[in-house]
Parts: sequence; C-alpha cells; structure tokens
Amino acid sequence: MSPADGSNIVAVDQAKKKVISFVRRAFLAIANVRIPVDLMIIDVSRAALLVGTDWLRKYAVDLLFGKKRLVFESREQKLSTPIEYE
Repeated sequence: MSPADGSNIVAVDQAKKKVISFVRRAFLAIANVRIPVDLMIIDVSRAALLVGTDWLRKYAVDLLFGKKRLVFESREQKLSTPIEYE
C-alpha cells in the first residue's frame, strides 16, 4: 500500500479516510524507550495515535483503564506509562 495508489482506510469514526503518507520505522518514545513503528498518516480533525493489535501483541501490552496506565514489555523489561482518553 502506498499513498500513490489512492489507498483509503476506515477510521475509528467509521469514516473512509485517504492515506496521505507512510513513515516506515519511525521511533515512538514511551516510558523512556524508543520503539520502531510504521505509521500511516491520514487527514483527521484531531491528533491521535492508534496502535494495531500486532503492536499490542508484540510488546505484550496490558491496558489498565481503571488505573489509566499502559504496561508493556521491551527488551525483557516491564514498563508502565500513563494514558489519556475521553
């Protein structure tokens, strides 16, 4: 998939969005750890980062909504960071 091929995705709000560009192996900093991710840039009205189930599985993520924390594993370390959501 590439932006040149006119790719579209269905966003969280169920609206079809055009993929503007891709960023391969960008580094996402979470809890002082840099983790490589592939990004799909789409046109939306507010900034948001959504991660896929493949990423959640790879880093053994636990979302603790009651505590508003994301717990994950990287390089055999268990790390935790606060999360915000509406």
